[in-house]
Amino acid sequence: MPAFRYANPLDIFWGRKAVSQYLAAELNRLRVKGPVIVTTRSLREKARQLELRPASSPVTVVVSQHAPMTEIESAFNDALASDVDGVVSFGGGSAIDAGKIIALRLAEQYGIDDRGLRHIAIPTTLSAAELASGAGYTDADGTKAGMRDPRLLPNVVIYDPEVTLDTPMELWLSTGIRALDHAVEGCLAEGEHPFNDVMALEAIRRLFDSLPRAKADPRNLEVRQENQLAAWFSFTLPGASASGLSHVMGKQIGARHGIPHGVTSCLLLPHVMRYVGRKQTLPVGADDVEKLIADLGLPQHIAAYGIGEPELRAAASELAGKYPADDLLQIYTAAL
Repeated sequence: MPAFRYANPLDIFWGRKAVSQYLAAELNRLRVKGPVIVTTRSLREKARQLELRPASSPVTVVVSQHAPMTEIESAFNDALASDVDGVVSFGGGSAIDAGKIIALRLAEQYGIDDRGLRHIAIPTTLSAAELASGAGYTDADGTKAGMRDPRLLPNVVIYDPEVTLDTPMELWLSTGIRALDHAVEGCLAEGEHPFNDVMALEAIRRLFDSLPRAKADPRNLEVRQENQLAAWFSFTLPGASASGLSHVMGKQIGARHGIPHGVTSCLLLPHVMRYVGRKQTLPVGADDVEKLIADLGLPQHIAAYGIGEPELRAAASELAGKYPADDLLQIYTAAL
């Protein structure tokens, strides 16, 4: 029988000044007195200014793009040495995924088996990592890897458009295409998922409407809030979306060649839609998505990242299984 399990965090807050309104109150509700803040180097000073009272923050740790496991290990050790009792992640997908892993590792270290440490995620991009019980990281060889565990799911998400104003516009818009990728791949996933389809179709509509307006008026907080809500709506079927073909192919070349996740969606999504989109009618086609990416001024060609056919052939060969290597290579080369 078809079934659906809601797989997003239980508590989601949004609105202007939502961080100042809800962060300290939620830390208090969750009985977190000394969280570790997990963020990126560019956001470190802003992270230190977060209003945590009555909790205090004994330590702030940073991770880089694609969440290298060596940096996560170092951050975990710093947090463990400070005897923290919760996690606040502040940034894009890499910071949030690192926060999930650190929260789970700390809980296990403290003898807590049924959950991770209490975790509040404050995203500054549209990647939607905060909504999933999975976490990606990069191993020592530069290969993207991941883990899934329901204990990784954050307890609380706070969407505040004001904390996103320093996010570079290309990063903001490209992660918006990542959200579009979630919505499309969720709709195209195998099986029945009527709840997700309704939400994903609304996400597609909102992203097509609001991303161009964000580009035209970068400091418009109402538009940024619309972007955030659309990203939330795009990811109500996170497992299926994250294992979709565009996501998997993007991860294969992303970490290895230094391409951000949002950009891999810009490069690959239209071509993947042409390959698999025949399975279900969507309100937009591959040409519409390609035009949106072009209109937003986002990258469209893999060759711009110094990757050629030999690297793509190797990536296709490594991924081959459900889809033939020749088909995967055809998709990759279409994006060259």
